[in-house]
Order: sequence, then structure tokens, then C-alpha cells
Amino acid sequence: MTPRFDHIQTERSDPSPHKMGRRARIFTWVAVLALIGVALFLYMRSDAFDLKRVEVEGNAVVTDAEIQSLLPMGENLFSLDTDNLAARLSRHPYLGKVLIEKVYPDELVVRVCERTPACYLAEGTLQLLAGNGTVLPRRYHLAGEGTAQGAVFDLPVVTGYSVERKGELEPYDDGLILAACGLCAEMQRQALPLFDELVEIRPHADHLEGQLADGARILFPLESAPSTLAALQAVYTRERQRGVGNTFTELDARYSRQIISRHRTG
Repeated sequence: MTPRFDHIQTERSDPSPHKMGRRARIFTWVAVLALIGVALFLYMRSDAFDLKRVEVEGNAVVTDAEIQSLLPMGENLFSLDTDNLAARLSRHPYLGKVLIEKVYPDELVVRVCERTPACYLAEGTLQLLAGNGTVLPRRYHLAGEGTAQGAVFDLPVVTGYSVERKGELEPYDDGLILAACGLCAEMQRQALPLFDELVEIRPHADHLEGQLADGARILFPLESAPSTLAALQAVYTRERQRGVGNTFTELDARYSRQIISRHRTG
């Protein structure tokens, strides 16, 4: 007997209108989100976010224009790596620390901590020292520029003291050199008029001997507290106001809580 096979036909059910509507809504939302993403990407890449403005804080030696010349003006703010940019600026010989903040849509705030020149060191090739004893280049080249940059600073000169010389951007660790640098840095920080009259500093084992432009001397302790220097400025101003006949020859600030003034005799 020939086997008999019944033909079984299965019917495929059509999707319901509810399912079709759901798929259409999903597709629509995906398309809308994609369009929003593309529009947002294009907007972020537009010139509205190009770097146009720079605000610099904390600089006294390096000018705003010099710092701005080291920044990628016109580059999109979203693509800027502020950490790499800060590291690049920190290679400037006068910039010890740099922090950069983005301010959208088109500005950078650059906060710097400078290696501020404090004094010169003589007894050999004249070196410019920062307040922490680091040797600063008197002239330097900016990235991408062939012309040497630099400035002339009217600062006291440390003389009469021999020390092993350091190279550019290397710090001195000699105690007397650091004492002289610290003294000058603190007088600068307080903006003492006396500092403008100080032309020479001679280190001694237990004090620093400063010479003023008119030949008078000031004897400083190796560690001059800010209050001591402020009091010294007051005594200096008072002595100067006494007139030519009472001109002092020496101010001695080595002793605690007193400043001794010595005058010409005869």
C-alpha cells in the first residue's frame, strides 16, 4: 500500500496594528535622537566654542600677552587637553606651576605661580635667582620663536660669597644663599620701599649685611620674620625723616624685638 501523506498548511499570522505602531514609534525616537546627536556634535564643533579669550591670574613678571602667545588661540575648547596645556606652559622658565580652567563657550582662565626673580648672585658669572634659590635664565626663547626674550631686573646683588655654581633652573641648597633669596622675596612680597634702596647683600655666618644706595648698612638676621621687616621699614622711614644732619649709618635688626640705629659721630 502506498503511504499517504496529508498536506498540512500553516498560516502565518500578520503582525497586529499595535505591534506595528510600537515599532514605528521606536524607529522615530531613534531617528530623532540621532539627529539631535548630530546637531549637538556639529554645534560643539562650531566656532562658537573656539578659544577667543584668556584671563591670566597670578603673573607679575611674565606678561598676559606672552602667556597667550603660548596658547592655541582659535582651537575648539572641547578638544583642548588642559592638563597637557598646563604642562606645556610650566616649561616656561619663569612659570613654576600652572592651572587652567575652561569657561565655556570661548575662554580659558590661566592661574600661574611664578618663579619670581629675587636677587642676583655675583662672584662669577652674574646669575639671576628666584625667591626659592632657583637659577633663572636672564634671557630665554619661547616655543616657536627665534628671538630671545628677557627683562632687566633692578635687584640686589649677593656678593662676597663663594659657592659651587648651579645651572639654569637648578636650585641652590646653600643656607646663606637661600637666606638672601628669602629675604629679598619677602621684602618684595610686602612691597617695602626699603627694598628699592637695597643694592648689595653680603652673607656672613650668623647674619646678612645689606648695603643701601647711599652707603648705609642694614644688618639682617638669617631668618627675617615678616613682622621684623615691617618694623624695620618703619624705623627706616622715621630715620630718613629726621633730615640730613641725623642720617643713620647702620640699622641693626639682628636682635629680637628691637632695631638699633647707629649714626655718624662728630
